[in-house]
Amino acid sequence: MNILKIGKVSITIFIIIIAFQSNLCAQSRIIFSRNSGGLNTGGALDLMIYDVKSKKTKLLLKGTVNRRGEYNATTSPNNAKIIFNTYRYSGWKLGIADFKNDKISNVIRLTDRPNYEYNAIFAPNGEQMVYQEFNWNTDDAELFIADKYGKNSKQFTNYKSDTRTPCWTMNGKHIVFTSKQGWNYDILIKAIKGGKAKNLTDGWSAAFAPSTSKVENKIAFLSDKGGSVNLYVMNIDGSDIKNLTSNLKSDNFKLDRFGRSGAWAYKTSWSPNGKQIVFNLMYKGNLELFIIDKDGSNLMQITTNKGTDVTPFWMN
Repeated sequence: MNILKIGKVSITIFIIIIAFQSNLCAQSRIIFSRNSGGLNTGGALDLMIYDVKSKKTKLLLKGTVNRRGEYNATTSPNNAKIIFNTYRYSGWKLGIADFKNDKISNVIRLTDRPNYEYNAIFAPNGEQMVYQEFNWNTDDAELFIADKYGKNSKQFTNYKSDTRTPCWTMNGKHIVFTSKQGWNYDILIKAIKGGKAKNLTDGWSAAFAPSTSKVENKIAFLSDKGGSVNLYVMNIDGSDIKNLTSNLKSDNFKLDRFGRSGAWAYKTSWSPNGKQIVFNLMYKGNLELFIIDKDGSNLMQITTNKGTDVTPFWMN
């Protein structure tokens, strides 16, 4: 009440402070999935949310199908919608739901297409999304772009290969993704208006799970270079590749196909302010989540349990 008596300027400042605090709250939350057993062998995957400030984890959505569940959740730019992989529609499909006050409601199927679907993520302006379809007849995975309602899908890649884990550049004009090129998995970038994709890690080593910074032209990704998984960053043109976790000593890992190796469960994601990255990898026998500053400092393990923690996403 005292604020109202002071005048319009104070009210405006008060509103700005509330909006700023709300944004900080969103920036401090990470969504991921967890099951009670090992990778590909445990129970249903539950959607979880981790608060970076309080360091507390709570359940968002209980897994709906035994040995399957829900995972790879991402939110719209305003955090009002959440998309995730789900098996509730008789096969891996994409579900979309309302998301408010850390509660998921009104879950519906996103598309009506016949193929398995994975890894959906909204464009920075929230008007489109890109996702992956797997075709059982050809054993190929390709990327598709749809509107924000999951309609009007158009095929974006046609490598007749294993292409997945897309993300948008910060200006929304390009998509960065993983694709099997010959014998190796590489990180590529392609303009949404078409043209030829550029291979950013050609012949370097197996590279996967890319994510893009929301504030600068940087890409984070994982690689099994050297026989174990580490987190790397590079410029948007593929230059200046740096290993951020050379001292982590993660478990041995070899990427062949995503299903066999379990690489589908690995993910990287930047904080909204671009200062930190969340990622997961196999460490001391379990898939665990870590946060690190973009320069490789202040590495922190944020999960420690005998379960499996997969596909982290830093809320917008």
